[in-house]
Amino acid sequence: MLGSIIRVPQRFFEFGWEVFSAVLDYRKNILKKGLDQDYREKALWLQHWSRRCLRALNVHCICEGTLPRNGMLASTHVSYLDVLVIAAHIPCVFVAKSQVRKWPVVGWITNLAGTLYVSRENRGDVKRVAAAFRPIINLGLVAVVFPEGTSTNGHEVRPFYSSLFEPAVDCDFPITSAWVGYKVPEPYKVENNVCFWGDMGFAPHLIRLMSTPRIDAKLVFGRAIEHPTDRKEAALSMHEEAVRIATKEGFLAQ
Repeated sequence: MLGSIIRVPQRFFEFGWEVFSAVLDYRKNILKKGLDQDYREKALWLQHWSRRCLRALNVHCICEGTLPRNGMLASTHVSYLDVLVIAAHIPCVFVAKSQVRKWPVVGWITNLAGTLYVSRENRGDVKRVAAAFRPIINLGLVAVVFPEGTSTNGHEVRPFYSSLFEPAVDCDFPITSAWVGYKVPEPYKVENNVCFWGDMGFAPHLIRLMSTPRIDAKLVFGRAIEHPTDRKEAALSMHEEAVRIATKEGFLAQ
C-alpha cells in the first residue's frame, strides 16, 4: 500500500515529463520546420515518444508476428495504452472515433500525431477518412483502426464494424489483424488497472494505471488479407483471427 502511494506521484511526474518533452520536441522539430502536415515525420515522432512514455509507465512489451509495412491494421482495443504499444512498434496513423479528440492528454497527443477522427454514425464521414488513407499508406505508413467500436475488459472480442474496412477494399490495401493484451502482478487486476472500458472515469483510471508496479504488454500481429474485395468478409475474417489469437493467449475461453 505504501509503495503504491509513493509510486503514483513518481509515475505522474515521470510520465508528465515525457509528455511535456514530447510537446517541446514537436514544436522544435515538427511545427517550426513546417512539417505539421507531414504524416511520416509525425508518425516517427509518435513512435519515439511512445517508447519513452511506456518506459516511464514501466510497461514491458513483447511483439510477435510479422510487422505490417503498409496498409491497414485492425486491432483489438482494451485501453488508451494500446495506442502507445502499437505506435512504439510501427510508424502509423490512427483512425479514432471523434470523441477521442476531447479526451484529456490522450486527445491532445493523438491530435498532434495526425490522428484521423471519424464519426462512425455518419457514412459520409467514413468516405472522407477513406480519401485521406491513400497518401498516408503510399508513404509506407500503417493506418490503425479499432473496429470493435469501443474498448473491452480484455476477455472478449466484439464484432468488427465493417464500414471501417471500406477504404482498404476501395484502394486495394492489405489488412492485417492484431491483438493487444496485458498482464499485471497480483493483487492488481488488468480489468481495473489497465483496461479502460464501460463507464470508467478517465482520471480515476489513470491513477490506478499509475499505481501498477509493472505492466507486461503483448502485441501479436496475425494473418493479413493482401487484396480485400468485400468489407463484410474482411471484417469477419479479421475478427476470427483476433479471436483465434486471444484464445491462444489464454484471454478467451476455449
